[in-house]
Parts: sequence; structure tokens; C-alpha cells
Amino acid sequence: MENYTADGIYIEASAERVFAALGDPHEALVWLDATEARIAPSSGGEFSARREDGSSLQGIISEFNPPLRLVVEDLSWRKEGQERGKMRLQIELVPRDTGIWINIRQDGLDSGYAAGEWEDFARAVRRDLIQYTLRLKRHIEGI
Repeated sequence: MENYTADGIYIEASAERVFAALGDPHEALVWLDATEARIAPSSGGEFSARREDGSSLQGIISEFNPPLRLVVEDLSWRKEGQERGKMRLQIELVPRDTGIWINIRQDGLDSGYAAGEWEDFARAVRRDLIQYTLRLKRHIEGI
């Protein structure tokens, strides 16, 4: 199993609109399924969220290049006393026809683990990334 996961989806909207949703903490509540979100949309800014399932994410934005690229470094995941990280989340928007392809990749899923001890976490992150992109698409397209 690879120590990263990736997902992509086509969204019928401009890159500017999608990127705005990625950098807005109020919109992140929807696509991250969160109760609280803090996003300081700039390089060096905070990226954090407390999710409905009780987990939390926290990292630092290392690249903020509207409307095509957002990278979060030192991303950690916490839930019920467990902590995973430091990971890297990379989001790229590729304009295509009248919309964009959004590609999301999360690296370092095995960070801090011995071989063979991180696969369940990796599967959960893969499911989460699929849900993030679907919620983002539905939110922006109004479906």
C-alpha cells in the first residue's frame, strides 16, 4: 500500500469559485463536514478544522496560489487521543472546458508508524478525501 492517497473530480464552476470555497472557513464547514474551521488564506497561514466525527485537522499553508494551487504542510489528524502526522495535503485545480478538475493528494500517511501499522488509517483517509471532493462538488454546483 502506498503512503499517499489521491482523488480527483470535475466541478462545473470556475477555478476562482472553487478556490474561493477552499480558502473560506465558512464554506470549509460544508466540504470538510466540520463544526469549526479556521483558514488564513495565505502562505504561512493556519489551516484547521474540527470535524463532525470528533476528529480535528491542523496544518500550515505552505503554498497559496489562487486560483490553481493550495498546499498544507505539517498536517496532523487527531481523534480520541490518537494523533497522525505530519502529512502534506496538496490541492491543484486544472481548468477544463467550462469547469475544473480538482486533484487532491495527501502524502505521509505512514508518518510516525512502523511498517504495516498505518494501513487502516490510510483507508480511512482515502474515504475522507472522496467525501471531501463530493461534498465540495455538491456544494458548489448546488446538487
